[in-house]
Amino acid sequence: MKIKCSFSSHIHHHDHHHLYIPKQMMNRYPFERNMILKCGNSSLDVTCREYPSDSLQIMLETSDSLFSSIPNLENIWISIDSRHSIIHLGPVVALLINQFSLNTLHSHSLKEYFTECQSWFQRKGGFFYLIPLSSFVGDLSEGVVFLDQDWELKTLPAPNIIYNRCHSRKVEKTPSFEKALTQSEERDILVFNSGFLSKDEVYNALKDGPSLAHHLPKTVEGFDSLEEMLSLYKDVFVKGVNGSRGRYIMRIQKRENDFFMHQNSFTSQSPLSFSTYSALYRQIRSWCNPSSYLVQETIPFLTVEDQPLDFRFLCHLNGKGHWEIVSSVARIASHDQFVANVDQGGRIAKPLPILQSLFPPQRSVGILNDMKVLCTSSARLLSDTVEGHFAELGIDVGIDESGKPWLIEVNSKPSKRTYLENDRIRPSVKAFYEYSFTKWMNKED
Repeated sequence: MKIKCSFSSHIHHHDHHHLYIPKQMMNRYPFERNMILKCGNSSLDVTCREYPSDSLQIMLETSDSLFSSIPNLENIWISIDSRHSIIHLGPVVALLINQFSLNTLHSHSLKEYFTECQSWFQRKGGFFYLIPLSSFVGDLSEGVVFLDQDWELKTLPAPNIIYNRCHSRKVEKTPSFEKALTQSEERDILVFNSGFLSKDEVYNALKDGPSLAHHLPKTVEGFDSLEEMLSLYKDVFVKGVNGSRGRYIMRIQKRENDFFMHQNSFTSQSPLSFSTYSALYRQIRSWCNPSSYLVQETIPFLTVEDQPLDFRFLCHLNGKGHWEIVSSVARIASHDQFVANVDQGGRIAKPLPILQSLFPPQRSVGILNDMKVLCTSSARLLSDTVEGHFAELGIDVGIDESGKPWLIEVNSKPSKRTYLENDRIRPSVKAFYEYSFTKWMNKED
């Protein structure tokens, strides 16, 4: 049984923990005198006491420092498990982000996103806060919560669910981070998007999918086949398997008398020309470790005003365990770039009008649907195949002149800049709440 109400906690110095329930709630719902109050992953034995009120406000009076630190929650769900005499308060959800100070939080790259999360969770009936990396790996009961129009560091109960937005692959590979993931699992805390996905990992997971293989460009790992790939396709991309935001990418074209390269991460000079393959190879090897790169045929994607075009689809796992598209944008590269990533200066637009500028209206709708099916199918196979739990993926797709979609990349820490700004809460925030609420509700049932 679930009820939406408000909750407040107050510290006192007597050795008891009283949970005051309004009379109308006490009479209507199966509260018992002695129960366990669970907030996120933390619990407290409480004595339920009735107080004369028609409100829906539950008040905790406690000497417990952890539970007394819970901020006032104006709109929160409680779930009553009468069989086990437990009152669940939730969902309690945290966003794990890189280390920061409160002074720099206002300039954090995700500030608008997590501010929207806080607002939407509060409106819908959840408790949202931020976990600094030090708290996660140090097993500290500290989080950053929004109070009185600002973010404040407080001692807080462990959450039910953590969305990992740590942006350091190096950190994720440390023993302390891996230990924290294991401890979270042992404590029944769901951590989703538990790690980055590398480009080779994604390709190897999808290349054997019967419906997906023909939507993947030919790809080889390392540089052993680079010369052969250039001879075969004349135009290839060389990509860092752990690259992100459109960085560590080269586009190399074999022309009649030279090899022509665009790149965006190794030197300020671009494009570059090499008279021989040996010269090209020496330059690449001076920049790159072959084991950290892959070579991919260049698909002649359609362009807009001669600028590269691709599409970003944000896929989210819903409460029923199905992948769905929650938002999509077209991305058009800036005039000095050969990739369309927003971090590299690309601009975004609505997908359908862009498609309709390239294809007839009905055909445009069909192509958009084909891209969506490709993305949800890829997300489903990836989440079933790779290690870790994933609930949100950003998938990049390009289209050729026939309208065929090609999968470019899958991101497990998708950019929060690729949405069309307006006054509404962005779809990914709503999907995050719905997923968290359903996970919490199913677990408590």
